[in-house]
Amino acid sequence: MMSPNVFAAKPRTGPLNKPIGLQLWTIRDDVAKDLPAALKAVAAIGYGEVEFAGIPKASAADVWAMLRDNGLTAPSMHCGMTDAQKDLPQRIDFAQAIGARYIVVSFPSTADARFKDGNALAAGMTLDDWKWNAEQLNRIGELTRKAGITCGYHNHNMEFRSFDGVVAYEELLRLTDPKLVTMELDIGWVATAGADPLRLLTGHADRISALHIKDVRKDAKTLVDRVDAQTTEIGSGRVDWPKLFAAMDPRRIRHYFVEQENFQRAPLESAKLSFDYLRRLKA
Repeated sequence: MMSPNVFAAKPRTGPLNKPIGLQLWTIRDDVAKDLPAALKAVAAIGYGEVEFAGIPKASAADVWAMLRDNGLTAPSMHCGMTDAQKDLPQRIDFAQAIGARYIVVSFPSTADARFKDGNALAAGMTLDDWKWNAEQLNRIGELTRKAGITCGYHNHNMEFRSFDGVVAYEELLRLTDPKLVTMELDIGWVATAGADPLRLLTGHADRISALHIKDVRKDAKTLVDRVDAQTTEIGSGRVDWPKLFAAMDPRRIRHYFVEQENFQRAPLESAKLSFDYLRRLKA
């Protein structure tokens, strides 16, 4: 099957002179209701790339055609660690069929599945649990590499819990093989955890190849043991985007995706506000 890149119109670029992407979880209700219409609306705003939050409810051939017809590409797909244990080969096949080059593990898990929900997991994971996740990421990375796809890991805030001075995220970086696992740094969750995204971007520039461009409200609470989104449109919160983008190496950051979870307006309107901010920021 021919790559949708062949058909993609030249997207409007943002900072780093790269296409502005959208994580489709931002408009999850629109996607669930009418995927073709949602992708058409995303393209009309000006986004050039999308990242799927799991496998969409359409065939790979149909999704590929939707992307092609709207001048979009989907370089990345999310997959929770629990799902990766169940049906990774099918997800690899789907990613290949739509031209995705990354499968990003979006949420950790534990070997014994002892936690009932995300907040229980965030509060209860041990350092050994994080070591298990690192082992699994290396295993997944071996499998995806054989298919020409890179395994990535997307953080929330709980990765920045400290265990007697050992930060879980630093342990993931230490224990994962750079040849098998790359990092998709979610700026908003880093800020929520009270960590410094600039330090991470500069100190681990060789490990981070993708970003979630996510802003948090100026009154957001600092949390590491509860997954509680406190997001707003890009440029409306506490993140210093000009400073962060100025510190990034465009040769290392391959893709970035706007994501927002909380809304005071229609999600597509928020997605447009964030896109417009990033377009202005380029200048």
